[in-house]
Amino acid sequence: MHELGIARDLFDIVLQKSKENNLKKVTKISIKLGEAAGIETDFLKHSFIDHIIPGSIAAGCEFEIIVERVKVKCKKCSKEFSSKDMKMNCPSCDGTDIEIISGNNIYVASIEGE
Repeated sequence: MHELGIARDLFDIVLQKSKENNLKKVTKISIKLGEAAGIETDFLKHSFIDHIIPGSIAAGCEFEIIVERVKVKCKKCSKEFSSKDMKMNCPSCDGTDIEIISGNNIYVASIEGE
């Protein structure tokens, strides 16, 4: 379960940003998770809620995971589209040389606190 390690790394960012902004308490953490990031949403949420947040500056905070859809770009025609709009090729030019431009990362989207 590599989600626990990822959650720890993300929480280190939360702690660092909290310190930089003189927060005494974190009231909300929002994580943006790309659907192609290869991370199991439920395991990540469990890691935060049951293992990392309790007893910390964020104890009792609201926690959310925002799923980011995969967006791709055709290298042949430069058309951008959602992965749900394609099968194995570009729906515009039928090209097969595509690149993922979003939806494959995970990061701290926002932190709220006092």
